[in-house]
Amino acid sequence: MGSAAPAGSTVGELVPARVADVVPATPFRPAPQRPWTGQDFIWWNTAGVLTALRAGRRPNPVSPVVDPIRAAFAADEVMLATCDAEMLVWRRGEATYNPSRGFFLAGGPVGLALTAAFFGGQAYVNSRRKRAAEADAVEKWRHLAYARLTVSTHGIYLGTGEGVMPIAFADVQEVQLTGIGEVVMAAANASGSARWKLRAQWAELVLVMWAARYLPGHPQLVGRTWLPTDWFAHAAAWGYAVDTSNWPRFQPRALG
Repeated sequence: MGSAAPAGSTVGELVPARVADVVPATPFRPAPQRPWTGQDFIWWNTAGVLTALRAGRRPNPVSPVVDPIRAAFAADEVMLATCDAEMLVWRRGEATYNPSRGFFLAGGPVGLALTAAFFGGQAYVNSRRKRAAEADAVEKWRHLAYARLTVSTHGIYLGTGEGVMPIAFADVQEVQLTGIGEVVMAAANASGSARWKLRAQWAELVLVMWAARYLPGHPQLVGRTWLPTDWFAHAAAWGYAVDTSNWPRFQPRALG
């Protein structure tokens, strides 16, 4: 028979590990399935803005360059991002133009300073009208102008060679994402109404800023469809996890 274990022996016993021997468990992170792109950074920063807004915090600028635009809407307004943009309007041929009243969109006069004066005066309108008369009659989104878009906490600013046009989110009636970096906007004020399409790197930020404040039940916000379906897993795989705990969610109405 073998000899008995000496007194105090730990043979056959579970011995607690020393603190120095404990290795913290590392959360499992799947390997990335595709590269992390500049567009991913835009989505990630926009997601951070939404989290900040929902927490009642003022968001910080998110783009590397923000044009020096003077705030027009509030003393505490923050310019968040600036990028190049293209503006388009829905029109067909010369039906969009009226020589006696200036530049028109399909939905009426451009009441938010998207006027003939802003885009170069009557000469600009006349030349556009002449070219439009030669165009086909098919209605579609057509190029209007290139601009510099600046998104702030209170609105957007569109800059062209003619000047800078501010549009307050309070005047905006609709923002609808129609593709990556593309939104359709409609707005109205005392001067009239307008609808246009904006193609810009920070288009999703425009949607998030407006909807978070004025339409938190926006289907694209609560459904998170402004992001690709697998984007949260993609971001987490690259170490850019997003806190969505305070994001708006769809709440079905109770029947009764």
